[in-house]
Amino acid sequence: MVPNHSPWIHQLNRTRSVTPLDSNQKTDVVIVGGGIAGISTAYFTLRDTNKDVVLVEADKVAHGATGHNAGQVASYFERPFSELVDEFGLELAAAGQQSVESAWTLIDEIARDIGLATPIYRFTGYAGCSSLDQVLLQLKNNNLRIEGGLTPEAIHIANEWEGIEHIPPEYNHLYSLIPHKDLLALLNTYDSEYIASLSYQKGCMNSALFSEELAGYLLSTYPDRFKLFEDTKATIIALGKESVKVHTSKAVVMGKSVVLCTNGFENFVIRNESGPEIDTSFHHMVNGRIGYMAGYIQPLDSGPVAISYFPKGVGTLSDPTGEPYYYLTRRPHEEPGGESYNLVCAGGPDAVLPNQALYSRDSHCREDMKDRINEFLSSTYAHYPREDIEYAFCWHGLMGYTPNGVRRIGTEPKNTSLLYNLGCNGVGILPSLYGGKRIAEILKGVSVPASIFDPN
Repeated sequence: MVPNHSPWIHQLNRTRSVTPLDSNQKTDVVIVGGGIAGISTAYFTLRDTNKDVVLVEADKVAHGATGHNAGQVASYFERPFSELVDEFGLELAAAGQQSVESAWTLIDEIARDIGLATPIYRFTGYAGCSSLDQVLLQLKNNNLRIEGGLTPEAIHIANEWEGIEHIPPEYNHLYSLIPHKDLLALLNTYDSEYIASLSYQKGCMNSALFSEELAGYLLSTYPDRFKLFEDTKATIIALGKESVKVHTSKAVVMGKSVVLCTNGFENFVIRNESGPEIDTSFHHMVNGRIGYMAGYIQPLDSGPVAISYFPKGVGTLSDPTGEPYYYLTRRPHEEPGGESYNLVCAGGPDAVLPNQALYSRDSHCREDMKDRINEFLSSTYAHYPREDIEYAFCWHGLMGYTPNGVRRIGTEPKNTSLLYNLGCNGVGILPSLYGGKRIAEILKGVSVPASIFDPN
């Protein structure tokens, strides 16, 4: 077995010292969680309001799920758009999708405003379909996207595929036909079972490096309004009518609002001292999955890409029977102080974290998960080396999945002093950034419209 060795943490090369909380603090906003959600929430709150912010992190900035993810920047939900329409209606579903896509602009704003040095690669990404059911589902999604005022995804179908005759004529304007060999080239595969592809904007970035750089910017730009305490675990969140107290092992942070930007599995207690009980519902808000990923290096001889491969014969991204969809990214990866190369990362298999079970980031990568990733790469990825390769990285991270696969962003109905920006749902970078902006608007007193992200 190999250690949990993330390329994003490896690349971090952090020099900032850890400052734990050792005395009581008073502030306007307390943020719990120092991943990309917490740091982004702090950034937009400090930029767009005049409020003071204290952020507490149990470990170090970006060393949780943010430093142990797939590094893919994508705007899709891990459930079909048509299901969101069924649950929320077309108007709200389309607004929710547009909100996530708006985070591309937020990345650009941050990069411009702070002079971001962390590389962000943006390109057209792809997803491969292998069955008629999958194709019909994506065409239905595209039809609804257009009806909701969204930009449709480009759908290419192999012109040799015999299933074309089963596509209803009303979908004819939603796809284009290309030679099968060209389709497989888009998907970087030699697996002829893939007969269609979706394409839309995707990207790659080291969200740990991004978060650490943003934290450093906030500390230097807002020294009088921002304090960051690491190695500081919240134990009790006490909610008054218009105030909060976040208890840690050594001290208390008192504020007017608290924003939980966690993965949902911290062993703290929420005490609502001015209303109905919240603790139980919060700790059942998110289900845990441990995602496993592996990566190897190759020469810097091809451009960045991000591709998803839908399960064979399954209509949605994730098969209820447990068959995963796989995802792959390829991008330049720079060794600290060294040369650059391409890093090819793949993931897909995961394990459910039972209720109340403790996740250990220090546990080793499971060999069976690495074997499954290796089998996928060798059977699917066209650029996979024929000879035996050595995986430079193998890692896992705890992802929080809300019951309906939609991030929770907003105010707790039972006590408005408590707010959330949480629920990775497997694709968390863009929703985290949008969530930070939305939380800042709420804290500023803006009347935000109803949203699919509202806690309930």
